[in-house]
Amino acid sequence: MNIVPYENTNFSDEEVYFDEVTMSYYQNTDCTEDKEGCQKLHISCRNNGVARFINIKTENWSLDDPYDLVKIIQDFCKRANIELDNIETK
Repeated sequence: MNIVPYENTNFSDEEVYFDEVTMSYYQNTDCTEDKEGCQKLHISCRNNGVARFINIKTENWSLDDPYDLVKIIQDFCKRANIELDNIETK
């Protein structure tokens, strides 16, 4: 059995395909919030018939290093089997 993204399937009996992938990332609150708990960043993707698009949702996600967001997107893409070209972190 092969597990492949929807856009790569041949719809054969030996394949299982996936479409929608959702990941939630969490971090502790920081000085920008008065709330207890954690900050949440939700990333999802699915094929809309043309391509696989990524959707990002958050109420508050603080960064002191913008490359941290790149690392999170790279992690999501790896788990969702999305190939990235030319994205590097420092």
